[in-house]
Amino acid sequence: MPIAPELKKLPEIIGKFNRAGMTSELINALIKEETNRDLVEDARRLMVEFGGDKLVNIQGLENIPKKTGCLVVFNHPNMDVLLPALLSLMVKVHDNGGHTPTILMGGEIPLLAKFNDTYPLPGSIKLINKFHRLYPENIISVPISTKRKDYHSGRFLAIRKTMIALKNGNMVVVSPEGHVEKDNVISPIDTLHSGSGGLSIMASNLGIPVVPVGIWEMHKGEQANVNIGKPFFVKTKDKEEAVCELMYRVSQVMPEKFRGQFEWE
Repeated sequence: MPIAPELKKLPEIIGKFNRAGMTSELINALIKEETNRDLVEDARRLMVEFGGDKLVNIQGLENIPKKTGCLVVFNHPNMDVLLPALLSLMVKVHDNGGHTPTILMGGEIPLLAKFNDTYPLPGSIKLINKFHRLYPENIISVPISTKRKDYHSGRFLAIRKTMIALKNGNMVVVSPEGHVEKDNVISPIDTLHSGSGGLSIMASNLGIPVVPVGIWEMHKGEQANVNIGKPFFVKTKDKEEAVCELMYRVSQVMPEKFRGQFEWE
C-alpha cells in the first residue's frame, strides 16, 4: 500500500507555517491546551505563503447563501491545490457574508492509504485531536480509520456537531471523497463516503441548502480554480444515491477532464 499523499506533503506544509510565524504559536497553544483560535484569521496569514489571490481564482461567491447555513461539498485534489483553495475559500466567504466556516477534518494523519484503506501514523490521533480543539468553532474532527475504537461513536458525534453548526447558520465544508484523488480526477463512485450523503439528506430536510464546489488546476503549478455552483436540495432518502448526486453536482462545475465517472452532462 502506498504512502499517503498527505504525509508526503507534511514537511512542506510545516515549512509554510514556519514562514508565516505560526509554528511556535501553535506549539505553545497545544501545550497550554488553548481552545480559542480563529481559523479564518490563521488562514488569512497562511494564504500569503501559498501565493494569496494570485494563486487561487474563486468564482461564484454569490451562490453562498448569506441568510442561512449551508453544507458545502467539494472534491479532494492533491494538497498543493486543495490547501490554498480551501484557505482562500474560507476567508473570502467569511469576508463576503460573515459566515463562520466549519470544516469536517480527518482525526488522524494517514501513513498508508489507498482510497479508503487508511492506516494512521502512530501517535497522530492524539496530536490531531489536540490541534482540532484549538479551533472549536471551525473544525469538526472525524475518525477516518475503521480500526479506531471510537470510529462509530466519533462519527456519530461529528454528525451531531455538524447539524448544530448548520442550524446556527455556519457554512459547513465536507468532501464526499475524504481522500486525495488519483491524478486530480474525481474518485470512483464505490470509494465515496455515504456519510456525506446522509448529511446532505438531513440538511435538505431542514431547509438548509447544499452548495457544490469544484477545485482544480489545469496544469501542475498553475493557478488553483474554485468554482462555486448554485445551491440545491437533495430529494432522495438513500445515502448512496445522495452522495452520488453530490459528486455529480460538483463535477458539473469542473472541466470535463476532471469529472471521472461523472463525465456526463
